[in-house]
Amino acid sequence: MPHRLVIPAIKLDSLVEPVGVLPNGQMDVPKAFDRVGILSPWTKPGMAGNAVIAGHFDHYTGPAVFYKLRKLKHGDQIMVHDAQGKSLTFRVKKIESYPAAEAPIDSIFGPSSHAQLNLITCSGRFNRKTQEHANRLVVFSELSY
Repeated sequence: MPHRLVIPAIKLDSLVEPVGVLPNGQMDVPKAFDRVGILSPWTKPGMAGNAVIAGHFDHYTGPAVFYKLRKLKHGDQIMVHDAQGKSLTFRVKKIESYPAAEAPIDSIFGPSSHAQLNLITCSGRFNRKTQEHANRLVVFSELSY
């Protein structure tokens, strides 16, 4: 299981905790705004398939852990470290933003023959009535050998 997520291009270094699925079917996120959560049980980083890590975009006091995800570029490194210090490096393939109801669930969470890591967060305008952002930002990355 991942212990830390490091993204040098945006100076991100965060602890990783396991998260599950909410009753409404959405992936949960950590309660702490400075941590990220990996969907568990699910595909682990390095395994064939889509491992998924989520984090908050912002909160009432300002930017949160994944606020700068939108600044990543094709080829940027994403490193996942386990508790024993072993690490895997992924390279950003693409960054996409989707209306929340139109996010391609199968592309983000579905099967893949490659070891992929997808980072997901909210983006866009915040709706105070629904307490949700309008969009989902997804960073798609693939294991670098």
